[in-house]
Amino acid sequence: MNVGRRESQEVLHDPITGGICNISVDVENRPITKEAHEAVDVHVRGLTYRVPRQRVTWWQEWLTGHPLLPTSCTQQTRLVLSDVTFTVRSGQMLAILGTSGSGKTSMLDVIACRNKCGEVKGDVLLNGVPRTAAMISRCAAYVRQDDRLMASLTVRETLMFVAQLKLPKSFTEEAIRVRVNNVIAELGLLEAADTRIGSAEIRGISGGERRRVSIGIQMLIDPSLLFLDEPTSGLDSFTASHLVSTLSHLARNRRTILMSIHQPRSNIFELFDLVMLLSRGRVVYFGQARDMVDYFTRLEFPCPQLTNPCDYYVDLTTVDPTSEETEESTAEVVSQLQQAYKADADAANGEEDDIMSGDNGNVGEGRRGGRGSSVLDGGPTRDIYPGVYRQFSILFRRWMRSTLEDWSLMGVRSIQAVAMSIMLGVVYWNLHHTEDELRDHFGILYMVSIMYPYLIIMDIIETCHKERKLLYFETQDHLYTTEAYYLAKVASDLPFHTFFVLLYVLPVYYMSGMPVDTSVFFQVFAIVFLSVLCSRGLAMMSAAVMPSFQTSCFFAQCLFSFFIMSAGFFINLDNILSALQWVSVISYLRWGFEGLCLAEIKPLNFTCSGSGSGGGGGGGGGGRGQCFQSGEDALRLYAFGDGEMWQSLTALGSNILVFFVLMYAALKLIPQQPEEHS
Repeated sequence: MNVGRRESQEVLHDPITGGICNISVDVENRPITKEAHEAVDVHVRGLTYRVPRQRVTWWQEWLTGHPLLPTSCTQQTRLVLSDVTFTVRSGQMLAILGTSGSGKTSMLDVIACRNKCGEVKGDVLLNGVPRTAAMISRCAAYVRQDDRLMASLTVRETLMFVAQLKLPKSFTEEAIRVRVNNVIAELGLLEAADTRIGSAEIRGISGGERRRVSIGIQMLIDPSLLFLDEPTSGLDSFTASHLVSTLSHLARNRRTILMSIHQPRSNIFELFDLVMLLSRGRVVYFGQARDMVDYFTRLEFPCPQLTNPCDYYVDLTTVDPTSEETEESTAEVVSQLQQAYKADADAANGEEDDIMSGDNGNVGEGRRGGRGSSVLDGGPTRDIYPGVYRQFSILFRRWMRSTLEDWSLMGVRSIQAVAMSIMLGVVYWNLHHTEDELRDHFGILYMVSIMYPYLIIMDIIETCHKERKLLYFETQDHLYTTEAYYLAKVASDLPFHTFFVLLYVLPVYYMSGMPVDTSVFFQVFAIVFLSVLCSRGLAMMSAAVMPSFQTSCFFAQCLFSFFIMSAGFFINLDNILSALQWVSVISYLRWGFEGLCLAEIKPLNFTCSGSGSGGGGGGGGGGRGQCFQSGEDALRLYAFGDGEMWQSLTALGSNILVFFVLMYAALKLIPQQPEEHS
């Protein structure tokens, strides 16, 4: 029996555009229509972009002019774009073609205010108004070539988390849900909505669906202008065709789409409204996609039959450097095509000037006046979006959800903590309170204080560098502030940190025969908890300060090695050189070791055998010939006799504070640019 589909209308106020959204939904609450968008036309005139051939560091500037570093090394620039002029109107999709290095991505970055260096000349106008970064952030979205998605979340969860951060505070949970469902339906992700994103280790959605999710993240703000950097890269031909077809559908709904793409197949080429062909930063062709073949045919470069026009003309406009002859001949053809296009563009220059000045009735105020509140004229301010507390709450739940659902990682870390504890427990099994085993008591406490803290450093640094890509791109998109990320990251780690430390302490504590005393156990647990937290802070600080995984590991290992040598086990604290005493004072491993000794050894009494020859300290310097019957006397072997528990706790807390403050400063002041994007 067929049941007719019932539809209802939901009317929502949209703070992003200032208008009313009319959304039709069926009985399953799936949006089937979309509200109209404010039209945004893009006009680019005489765009020229130069970048330095080599990034200049402070030491290169200082050595400029020195014979070992020629000045030309730091002063040369490269022309990336040269005198680029074009117009794309609302409802059109522009495909920017060209070989690698032709300037496709650079042009998108410059128009979207994402270039970080170099000199830009020329005009970029949106509806006749000079564009600004604030204007771009209000009406445009940028989809990068690579994905930045959390593997353990589903498609719907990913979009919901981003929507809660990206949409204004006035959006209710119901309105956010409707917007997410709308995007899912518009991008054809209904069947994959409740499937994990996945990764190389976790099975998830396909590559084409991942790319559509990346587009969906940007579509949540319902942009009028959409930039895409090679969205079909890495996709098979069918998936790429389906994706571009989806983008074509989005453009029909009064959106302006600019995308770079590398030699699409013929059926994808037919979906484009406009095509721009770049060669070494200069325009070889710009116009209607359907007119491209006729244009080059008039220039006596017809496309051979049964040949993809994109493949043929991209190859035609490529300079081949394999030999001097091919480079000279291909460069001559490219130069001829560039001059021919420039002559045609100059002939139409007068008409273009009229369009750019806003005299045309379809541009400027006439085009922007239909909605009452233009996203180009002020639009919403930042205070209508979720504040730091709201961002923290959303990020905290996302990190907790992501960690809990990654069972394999949780299992590995749990086994790691338990295995290390059991190994130490087996080696130091059931220690007795005799002079012969006094040194072993110090040994087990020292190993407990350094083994797990050292073990987690590499793991945390690796995790932080993997997350750096997500952090960098999401802060670029203004999803949240550095403060919100920092607080959520630190707070979400604490429950798991507590759980893993408990798994580490329990087995070794009872296997090694430590006192069955609740007070002693909690003191030991607190010291190990703070020591491991210090290592976590050191690792996170190193990952935030250093630009790569290798340099972060080197930096953290160097500090950890200094702290190990000055911890008081291998050398008595009183015997350390006076010039290096400060290292021992700031070493959290020393204070962790001392705190464990004060908690576990200080209350003990030891028995002496025979002649009363006593226990030496492993490196403490105490020889045989004297028996230490009390734990307080034994602590003097390691210069811990005058120590107090509050001193160890204060020193560990100070280390934690310093590491996390430095981490925050690094996140705030140092661009957390992923290594592959630097």
